[in-house]
Amino acid sequence: MRESLLKIGFIEKKVTESNDFYIINSCTVTQKADTDTRNFINRFRKINPKSKIVVTGCYAELEKDRSLLKNMGVDYLVRNKEKAKIAEIIGQVSGVILKTITDFKDKNRAFVKIQDGCNHRCSYCKVRIVRGPSKSRETSEILEEAASLIKRGFKEIVLTGICLGAWGRDLKKKDKLAILLKRILKIEGDFRIRLSSIEPVYVTDDVIKVFKNDKKICKHLHIPLQSGDDKILKVMNRPYTTKNIERLVRSLRKHIPDIAITTDVLVGFSGEDDKSFLRTQKFLEKIKPSRMHLFSYSAREGTTAFKLKNGPAKDIVKKRVRTLDALGNKLSMDFAKRFIDKSEKIVVESSRDRKTGMLVGYTDRYIRVLTSGDDSIKNSLISVRIKTVDIQNRKILACLECKE
Repeated sequence: MRESLLKIGFIEKKVTESNDFYIINSCTVTQKADTDTRNFINRFRKINPKSKIVVTGCYAELEKDRSLLKNMGVDYLVRNKEKAKIAEIIGQVSGVILKTITDFKDKNRAFVKIQDGCNHRCSYCKVRIVRGPSKSRETSEILEEAASLIKRGFKEIVLTGICLGAWGRDLKKKDKLAILLKRILKIEGDFRIRLSSIEPVYVTDDVIKVFKNDKKICKHLHIPLQSGDDKILKVMNRPYTTKNIERLVRSLRKHIPDIAITTDVLVGFSGEDDKSFLRTQKFLEKIKPSRMHLFSYSAREGTTAFKLKNGPAKDIVKKRVRTLDALGNKLSMDFAKRFIDKSEKIVVESSRDRKTGMLVGYTDRYIRVLTSGDDSIKNSLISVRIKTVDIQNRKILACLECKE
């Protein structure tokens, strides 16, 4: 969306400046996400009451939500399927003249969306309702976009999708994610590939084989767990058990030593009592993910779980989140310690760490490291050596080795 607007003559400015348009690409996965969108609307109105506010994304899909946003004074609501036309929609209002711009922001990591929608029916999830069934992009489109981004200088290509692993199954000529990965890896250039997230049922033997055999693919898989208790997983309508997950983790670590396995955990779901939570905590201690994304459950209207009311109190949920956050930090630091004095490649971010002023980058195993250096190595794929793991401050420090 940014690129299409730049191409027709718009200039991107800071949020705090008085802009003509504010575009909010919304999420509706939780109540907090909805609240964040509404807060952005109010904030932008205060900055410039005369500005036009555009809301797109999943919160702009359902009629009830659209009506609420209109009542808040949102000027334009753009559905997900209309995102590609956002420049045309806003351009017609502004009367801008088409011109070519070849400047791109944050030239280090590029996201290539290969799939949208989901065929699963998780009881808590509203995203399936607003996104619809799984739909894959054609292989030729994906390869063309990836090759173009690599040629422009992006060092990391992140493949994304609502249900990434389902890619290719709905195409006329059915295809598999593992085959697509092999085709992208054949593109010439200095780059690496990362998967944004993949459901456990799609981590097949052929996917594992690609990860094992090619150095250009990041040895990192984000596999959403949501709960470590089989009773809760069943109510969530998740298509696996904890035994399935344990078997998968064991297989991954057998074939790909030191692979980073990160996960999502949904805390406070309906029916999560003390025993259920303890089982989740113990299971996480057992499989040892290298990073956890924690979410507090919020009932979403339209989902099958919306009417379930036997969830824990908010103060209990907060306490459980703090418990898992402490566990997650310990597991992350323990994982990072395994790479002390080892050479790792990072893609240096375009922005420095706010607190320290140091350069920031992620290893292929998704370890966030800080290192010294000048701005000339921003957006580069470089080698560093991890030296210090600061558990108390949650920082991993590395020293510069050489520019690749």
